Amino acid sequence: MDNLTVAEQAARWLMKSREGLTRQERQRFEQWLSIPAHADEFSQMQILWQETLAIPRSEVERLRPAPVKKRVHIWRLGASLCALLLMAVVLWSPLRDRFTSPQYSEAWQTARGEQRQVNLPDGTVVNLDAETSLQVNYFAHRREVVLERGQAFFNVMHLPDRPMVVLSGPSRATVIGTAFQVRYLPHSMSGDGVEVAVSEGAVRVGPRNRWENDWWRAMQHLNLSAAARHLTVLHAAQQTRSDASGTLQAPVAASDIAAWKEARIVFDNTRLDMALAEFARYGDVPLRIAADEVAGLRVSGSFDVSRATSFARALPTVLPVKIKNQSNQIVILTSSPARKKE
Repeated sequence: MDNLTVAEQAARWLMKSREGLTRQERQRFEQWLSIPAHADEFSQMQILWQETLAIPRSEVERLRPAPVKKRVHIWRLGASLCALLLMAVVLWSPLRDRFTSPQYSEAWQTARGEQRQVNLPDGTVVNLDAETSLQVNYFAHRREVVLERGQAFFNVMHLPDRPMVVLSGPSRATVIGTAFQVRYLPHSMSGDGVEVAVSEGAVRVGPRNRWENDWWRAMQHLNLSAAARHLTVLHAAQQTRSDASGTLQAPVAASDIAAWKEARIVFDNTRLDMALAEFARYGDVPLRIAADEVAGLRVSGSFDVSRATSFARALPTVLPVKIKNQSNQIVILTSSPARKKE
């Protein structure tokens, strides 16, 4: 089974568990399930399988694969059937909870420079950064968070039968139990899409629309290469970023996740104007960029959120700029010599 994807392994174990496991198979299954990523995939597969029970038998029959003449392993047929039923769920029934009232609902908003910790009733802890707007709704079968703007770090309580989704911008992050950050600040140093970075566990990132999200998950199970641009699973110390439409970058290594919790800003080849805008989220920044060519210069490093002035005064040591005090402001100028008039 080692040469199979996690999704294929989950589909195989689901089919075998429904048929009945021997004692040896049960031991192997429990060992396989002890890996968090495996448990996550299997739980999600179970939830999707349960949802197919609401599909009329006539619709299921239409989706069954045509008979094949050559012999095929039963688990491969089971995996294919799981994927086909998943597509049926996409087209048939994910509206069950859409029109029900939440069992718990609350909203929070932080101001510039304000950070806040929120303790949710299930034991989940959320840290909100400055200028962040968050809405939480708990339903019978799911926990839903809407990050309208800002960035937040989630330490999610593990509830296999009640997964949490974080909706932000064009993206949906699905998680059962883990620690991760979501950032959505259009026109900022992170671009116009959503950035997700995982500290512990695993998070599935894909399109915000549930039908579209489940569709690409089915395509991923069928090993369609295009699915990687729309859906990915991040593990510990990985991050990804989407564009404004939700198309994903390939996962990359993550460092300094949620540095803002320690009052730090981390820049990685960030435009200078975007860097100053990030400082401004935490307080007044008496800085001004004097020219477009200065705004586009790039900076990297980790800095104290409350020391924008010290950051600016250090710039001439790393960039071709000079600073000038003018009307209670620090003006950042290019250090290139001005052209002489002829």
